[in-house]
Amino acid sequence: MASDPSGEKLAADVGVSSLNIIQRPADPPEQDAENLKGVSASDDVGREYYLLNKDEEISDEEKRHVRNRIDLFLLPLMMVTAFVQYLDKSTINYAANYGLREDLGMKGTQYSWASSIFYFGFLVWQYPSLLLLQRLPLGKYFASQVMGWGVFTFLMAAASNFGGFATLRFLLGAAESIQLAAFFIVTNMWYTREEQPIRLMAWYGMSPLAIIAGSLFAYGVGHIDSDIGLWRFPFIICGALSVVWAVVLWFALPSNPATAWFLSERQRVVALRRMQEVGTGVESKKFKKDQAIEAVLDPKVWLAAFGVGAGNILNGIGLFQSLVIRGFGFTALQTTLLQIPVGVIELFGLLIFCTLATIIPNSRLALSVLCNAFSIVGASILYAFDLKERWALMIGFWVMLGFIPCGFLLGMGTISGNIAGHTKKVTAQGIMFITYSVGCIVGPQLYTTPPYRQGLRANIVALVVALSCNLANLVYMVWENRKRKQFLETNRHLLNEDDYTFRDLTDKQNPFVLNVL
Repeated sequence: MASDPSGEKLAADVGVSSLNIIQRPADPPEQDAENLKGVSASDDVGREYYLLNKDEEISDEEKRHVRNRIDLFLLPLMMVTAFVQYLDKSTINYAANYGLREDLGMKGTQYSWASSIFYFGFLVWQYPSLLLLQRLPLGKYFASQVMGWGVFTFLMAAASNFGGFATLRFLLGAAESIQLAAFFIVTNMWYTREEQPIRLMAWYGMSPLAIIAGSLFAYGVGHIDSDIGLWRFPFIICGALSVVWAVVLWFALPSNPATAWFLSERQRVVALRRMQEVGTGVESKKFKKDQAIEAVLDPKVWLAAFGVGAGNILNGIGLFQSLVIRGFGFTALQTTLLQIPVGVIELFGLLIFCTLATIIPNSRLALSVLCNAFSIVGASILYAFDLKERWALMIGFWVMLGFIPCGFLLGMGTISGNIAGHTKKVTAQGIMFITYSVGCIVGPQLYTTPPYRQGLRANIVALVVALSCNLANLVYMVWENRKRKQFLETNRHLLNEDDYTFRDLTDKQNPFVLNVL
């Protein structure tokens, strides 16, 4: 293989220097005798498996069998975790309907701050938590965070004033900050990009199920005859559930395909071979400064980040669902039941749009834009009608909130699936979820006094920004793919794909990785 030209020169020759393609990754340092030649500590965990087994024949039937086994053991763990996490995060919404604010003496904007402070904890601990996730065994670290959020939720039932409650909400946000980012990373680690939309839907779809189940649960709580405040029961029950589930995760959640307890040695080889075809790698425990810098400078990361941040300003109205619906003139128990359609629309929206994203190639960002458009229609209805038309307001409310998760999941999942290099993945997730938390902090502050007109106007603007960012990212990644294909057409004879396989290279360094749109 020719090794004359540098990657930068090759890239410059065809006008793709911004892709940062390298012609051939550097050879690993000298290895100890007992170590496998061609593997370095900076490589992906799949590199050794690849070199030892790259000449083995693996049938499509074997790959399907292993994928089904992963679905059987891994997906349920993620699904139940997402379910209990959403319940824990949303307990404040149910509690607000049963006297939380009155019992804790909340005045003025204190309820807004009790909602927002969750995301301050999320913001502060997001990136440090992701770095720990990279350095420590993923399964064990993640389980410890679930234990933390279960304990903090449980303790909220004992709060007697705003200060104590707000402190626990901050700690809850810190503990829960890892869940979404970790699950995007785990999905990218175990599934090909063609398989990802349905699997993303499987665990993220637990959020609307949690909305439905949580609303029914809160309706049941409303019928409890107790001397203590009814608002305490959601925290007690949901917190205890998370603590028990954390123990299960400690023993059951694997850190990566190379160490999965439910796969045989042969099945681990097959699982990693499946991911070889993706080109985005599995996992590396070594932090690489150059990859972190590349993530910070990558336009698609920032377009996604701004879109995520804008879209999640609408989390403000999500945390105020009970108060907003009651403001339309419904009773406390009616308000609890009227939140169920949001979950139903979310669930069917996720199922339909993620299925379409799987069936129609390169349609994910376009479908994300369509979901954003539906939410804009709902937000406009909500803003346009007055309180006399409360059922029109409810329809707008349901449509607006019901399609937000589809747009978020497809947009975020597309970007996450196109980023390679483990440190770059972690850093990109950190950037995107930092803006996510900023949006969630801003959102509740826009809902200060009924009828919340300021917040409703902000919803429309935020959704337009989110839609625009998704469109811009679609255009950018089409351009990036065109340049990459041009580079490969000119220089494929100089490149050996083996040199790029499981080397923990970024999507810009590996010329064989194309963006899925």
